[in-house]
Amino acid sequence: MGPPPIDATVAGAPARPEGDGRRGRQIVDSLVIPAVLFGLAWFVYAWVNHGRSANLDYFVPLADAFLTGHLGLTEAPSYLNELVPARDGLFHVVYPPAPALVVLPAVWVFGPGFEQAWASILLGALNVAIASGVIRGMGLERGPRIVLSVAFGFGTVVWYSAQAGSSWHFAHVVATMFMLLAIRACQRDARPGLIGFLFAGAVLSRLTLVLAAPFFVAYLIDRVVREREDDPTAFGWINAVRPPAWRSRPHLSGLVEHGAPFVAAVGVAVGSYLAYNHLRFGSPFENGYALIPGLLQEQQYVHGFFSVVNIPRKLYALFLSAPVQAPDFPWIQSRHLGGLSLLLTTPLFLSAIRARRPDWFGVGCWASLALILVPILLHADPGGAQFGFRYAQDLYPFLLLLTVRGLHGRVSFEAWIAIAIGLLVNAWGMGSAYFDWWA
Repeated sequence: MGPPPIDATVAGAPARPEGDGRRGRQIVDSLVIPAVLFGLAWFVYAWVNHGRSANLDYFVPLADAFLTGHLGLTEAPSYLNELVPARDGLFHVVYPPAPALVVLPAVWVFGPGFEQAWASILLGALNVAIASGVIRGMGLERGPRIVLSVAFGFGTVVWYSAQAGSSWHFAHVVATMFMLLAIRACQRDARPGLIGFLFAGAVLSRLTLVLAAPFFVAYLIDRVVREREDDPTAFGWINAVRPPAWRSRPHLSGLVEHGAPFVAAVGVAVGSYLAYNHLRFGSPFENGYALIPGLLQEQQYVHGFFSVVNIPRKLYALFLSAPVQAPDFPWIQSRHLGGLSLLLTTPLFLSAIRARRPDWFGVGCWASLALILVPILLHADPGGAQFGFRYAQDLYPFLLLLTVRGLHGRVSFEAWIAIAIGLLVNAWGMGSAYFDWWA
């Protein structure tokens, strides 16, 4: 018989416990990969921006006003043409205030000359890293996770909003950040109050996102059911076997226990916003959009802010809008006003159609998508200066979740083709922003 095996720990050889390898992989997955994605996205977004200032940077002056104890601007710069003058002598920003609160620390440090585009680029790159964490939280292996994270950062119009930095686009960047963080908190079964706070941050960046509430209601129900069954599976885990939503029987006491802090956090945030409106305009339900001088006289608002007559035009912009031919390089150009079809900018999202499992995760995602789409289709405004259809970013977090589920944890041949098309189209879009290739 040969000599007995040598115990490395006893013999003094460098030991490699099993836990060390697992810990190393966790560090790579949770820190290194997101950091690399963040750095890559920041570099590309900043390069495309190439030092251009964000026009219509309402949130920096508003943050500066907050720091001086005012709810509005004391002066109305000529380039900010959507300020609402009020009887208190101030000029009010109609957009929800969360993006201004996000840049407030930077304005406090660097002053009112802080460039809003810098914050937009930074947070846009951070969104790519957060999206990577969300995809990881659904159980994907490292390879598909990196591919889909790159597709999110460079195969969607999030890059355009990030590098543009104007207030319309910065609001999307901040809303996406809060929504992705809220989803990640759900995956980690964080405190319901924290989840509610993050959801409220998204809502107070883009008001339409209040209609994403079904996702969080579905999460709370699923969490109660999982806790009752002692099931540690994360919400939305792709290999989880969860019953159809209608077969779940959550305990009412559990729903109250988790739902109360969630509702309280959202209620405090929304109540603060209503008080903010009341102090500015005399009514908690007046957000100021209808008070913008001359806005309602524009042709697009002849039927008001919301009307069913806008649905065909919005459906065309969302699904059918195509580039136009040009006589010179690059021979096709995107319309700066009106955008480009979601099916061209991100065909990968078609994989979401395969995510038809009717558990609470699926029901929450699809219900939120359907509800958010309603005001987008009814709204009269086509979106202004943009590449792609910027309003679609309100749908992106849930389209991402459903796309990951629809792919079943792997990048199929068809998905590779869709990703390649999205990357190519958005690279052309980067050229549109950098070289002014606009129709």
